[in-house]
Amino acid sequence: MNRTKLLELPKIELHCHLDGSLSKGFVETTLGRKVDPSELVVSKSCESLNDYLSKFDIPLEILKDREILKDAAFDYMKEAAKENVRYIEVRFDPITISTDSFSPEDAVQAVIEGIRGAEKEFNIKGNVILCAMRHFKIDVNRDILKLAEKYLNKGVCCVDLAGAEAVFPTSDFKELFSEAREKNIPFIIHAGETGDPNSIESAMEFGAVRIGHGIAMHGIRDLQDRVRNANITVEMCPTSNYQTKAVEGDEYPLREFLDNGLHVTINTDNRTVSGTTLTDELELIQRISDISDEEIIELQKNAINASFADSDTKRDILKELDLFSAK
Repeated sequence: MNRTKLLELPKIELHCHLDGSLSKGFVETTLGRKVDPSELVVSKSCESLNDYLSKFDIPLEILKDREILKDAAFDYMKEAAKENVRYIEVRFDPITISTDSFSPEDAVQAVIEGIRGAEKEFNIKGNVILCAMRHFKIDVNRDILKLAEKYLNKGVCCVDLAGAEAVFPTSDFKELFSEAREKNIPFIIHAGETGDPNSIESAMEFGAVRIGHGIAMHGIRDLQDRVRNANITVEMCPTSNYQTKAVEGDEYPLREFLDNGLHVTINTDNRTVSGTTLTDELELIQRISDISDEEIIELQKNAINASFADSDTKRDILKELDLFSAK
């Protein structure tokens, strides 16, 4: 599929972090100065996930304000709409950007307001995913659950677990996700990004409906079979995975996962930090993983079916994809 057609394709993104996706123009306007791309975008010489995460310093600093955060969410939606992303789920951690005068709840409200404002102006819809963080104490992450419970189906669609997977194993969060299940809060988990298949095992055990990245399943057919049979969707982020050295060379396992029947979606992870768009990601997988045009469309259907969009939005976007396919 050529780039022009990929741009026209109705697209869905499920795994994208707000703080890693602020446009350069928005950051410059907010800071009141020019920004060198190296301050926001990871270099080709990126050595690790820690190197990658250093690019979040400026975004996390400037988002500590209600109006700025609202405008950031609006700008994020506007930029995604330019490439015909029709539905997007944006995730962020409201605790880290809070201050004495700017509460986590203020942050949640601001992002929801920004998204809803963009929906009125652009042909795109969205929801918020609240990130519990691996380095937080459980009482802090309980505050994330409380916010999710309060705003569930009012702009917030689920909870995620993000952060340093290798340092804080997924298995340590059994209590948190047991409480999420008791509160009927759906959740997804970053799992298997840094090479630990046990992280994916734990995410399955806890009841995650989607897992972020899932790269550690590469070559483990039994685990892939169990993820498939549990109807868990895998949110893959190709460019980010190469940048953080989760994969190298020709080892990207997308083709392997699809051939084994896994329910896979393609995402940017961090549009700005990774210097990518969803169109770029789709171009990349066609180049490196022998993905057909028909499979590109199926990946979008996977995404909208696995999303937390309302039934009308799902129906409308599936119709758009069928019409696109028939062209």
